[in-house]
Amino acid sequence: MMAKAASKALMSVTKIQTDWLQSQPIIRLVDCLGADDIRFVGGAVRDTLIGRKIADIDAATRHAPAETVKLLQAAGIMAIPTGIDHGTVTAVCSGQTVEITTLRQDMETDGRRAVVSYTDSWKDDAARRDFTFNALYLSPDGKLYDPFRGQEDLAAGRVRFIGDAETRIEEDALRIMRFFRFHAWYGKGAPDDDGMAACTQKVALLKALSRERVWSELVKLFTAPKPMRAIEAFERTGATAILKLGPLNSTDLARYIKREQAVGFPPDPLLRLACWLRLDTKAVAGFARRFRLSNKERDRLGAVSSALTAPCPASLHELKVFIYSRGQGAAQCRLLVEPDAVPDDYITTLRTWQVPALPVRGGDLVERGLEPGPAVSARLLELE
Repeated sequence: MMAKAASKALMSVTKIQTDWLQSQPIIRLVDCLGADDIRFVGGAVRDTLIGRKIADIDAATRHAPAETVKLLQAAGIMAIPTGIDHGTVTAVCSGQTVEITTLRQDMETDGRRAVVSYTDSWKDDAARRDFTFNALYLSPDGKLYDPFRGQEDLAAGRVRFIGDAETRIEEDALRIMRFFRFHAWYGKGAPDDDGMAACTQKVALLKALSRERVWSELVKLFTAPKPMRAIEAFERTGATAILKLGPLNSTDLARYIKREQAVGFPPDPLLRLACWLRLDTKAVAGFARRFRLSNKERDRLGAVSSALTAPCPASLHELKVFIYSRGQGAAQCRLLVEPDAVPDDYITTLRTWQVPALPVRGGDLVERGLEPGPAVSARLLELE
């Protein structure tokens, strides 16, 4: 284990109660690594404080990565070296997955990635994080360590950079994207003035980011239940021009999201992005290559983008044909961006209509004497 140099206690220590901290997998993990050498950090702590459902659990430890693996394996806990070069080991304990990262401090940064060294100082580890409420640590006994008033910012709905905002962005330009993503999920009112100013000042740094990272952050931003205020602020920084996202339609997007929420459809980031981007059919393939979309994302974005330029269904029959030929998501987008109100029976059809399956298969045609090959597909399409 790494040497344990004495470090000053972090400020603002309070105590909270939470069920997941008392679960058997977490207790077993703490017993394995030692209660003094592990604290939980990140989304699980954040969401616990505001009463949201917990998704992933992350932890920080004073053990070096190799020692973490050794201790986990000795306790019969699966240890997966998911990011061991960066100090991260994934522990799988009784069905519970926890990402455990050794305490780190930045030694060198270039706006895209950091050179880090391991440390045993909780304070140094906290200081390298991006936002105040992302530097909240929860010890196994329920003590909350808050060195940068993150709990106060979280309660106020304020996404605030740790230290100087411009400096933090220079360390990693992706923090511009994260600033707006976290505001969409946790913010109240307008974004923090200092953060907004820094993002605008440093927006050109987005050019250095890989497009995969940009796309991943856009998807997370557009998944937030009510992202419009954050999206509009993001646009004001000039980021969309730097990223060459093209002409955007925020009016249609705002209308779509408002109606999506009104009728109770769950947030679908790709449908929202299609409304915003308004790509023509020819541009979809190039966009998908540039941002490294999966084939499924590319095909779905193409189908929805094409649907948005098609005539709006004018009857329930036309709507069913639209859904059958283009997909439910494409039909949903096409209807909800319309300036006119959408009839209730259209919404009911979108929500409940089961797309029928063609009752004839290729094998049926072959059995009837058609030669196997392209003619079978052509005939099936004709019958359909």
